[in-house]
Amino acid sequence: MESLTSIHTLELFPFFKNLPLGIIGLFAALWINVFFLRRITINFEIGGRICLNRNNPVGVFHHYFRAITYLMIVQIIVIILWGLALYGLALVKDPMDAIMFAGSCYTTMGIVTEVMPLGWKFIAIVIALSGLFAIALATSAMINMSTLFRRAWLMKHAVRIESILARENVEIPDFMSVEETIKVKAEIKTTENPNL
Repeated sequence: MESLTSIHTLELFPFFKNLPLGIIGLFAALWINVFFLRRITINFEIGGRICLNRNNPVGVFHHYFRAITYLMIVQIIVIILWGLALYGLALVKDPMDAIMFAGSCYTTMGIVTEVMPLGWKFIAIVIALSGLFAIALATSAMINMSTLFRRAWLMKHAVRIESILARENVEIPDFMSVEETIKVKAEIKTTENPNL
């Protein structure tokens, strides 16, 4: 009976060895993602609204694609940090192998295997968990930003859309006509500058 207990204790030892690195890495990855994600989305919101107010929908498109690029760069940075942590702790001998392994786990593709020592395989699950949360956060940010992107797209193509809708006798409840767009812009400008 004692031999069974000692065998299970030996099996659990690597798990507890992985736990501190896993917890620190998971919180660091999530903190980095949330920190930069908020700043990226707020900058997009401010820049996009300024462009809409100046009747520059193309500027909103540029801000949107720039924000998405920044979100991807943040993911790449986190993957590199995971890889450097694995290399720094001498768990993987080659830095490129460590980064490829971290990226493989982070994106849950699993294309790189068998580079971790036997007792450290649990880290792959933690890296994958941090990647799942990070990608979910980035996706929700992109969906939130797409509302302003859609408004800019409708503004840019408003005249053409209105002519097609009038020709086909179709109404879209949330479509803002050119006249309504001009009226909303005038209201925004008068609330910002009451002296006008």
